[in-house]
Amino acid sequence: MKRSIFGLGLFIGAVAVRHGFDCGCTRSELLAIYDSNLYHSKLVRFYKRMGFEVVREVDGSSMEDLAHMLVWGGKGTRMDADIQQLLLRWGSRFKSQN
Repeated sequence: MKRSIFGLGLFIGAVAVRHGFDCGCTRSELLAIYDSNLYHSKLVRFYKRMGFEVVREVDGSSMEDLAHMLVWGGKGTRMDADIQQLLLRWGSRFKSQN
């Protein structure tokens, strides 16, 4: 496999999205974890470019946030994307160039 600007982490994410699609899932969910102002804003911007949309801020101020924090492991920005749209938009990046 040739080197890619995407790297192994993004490839694993793409495999997870495809697996979700194959299992009948329609939505991909994630939490852009809040480590620092700078890194968090970069994560949110990156995921927006990938096709995710902000759902809500998880900051620990409500009981609903507690559930999100238990599932995701911290505070941050909850984001969703339509799996079919992700595959249409990015699928060609992972196809063989032979």
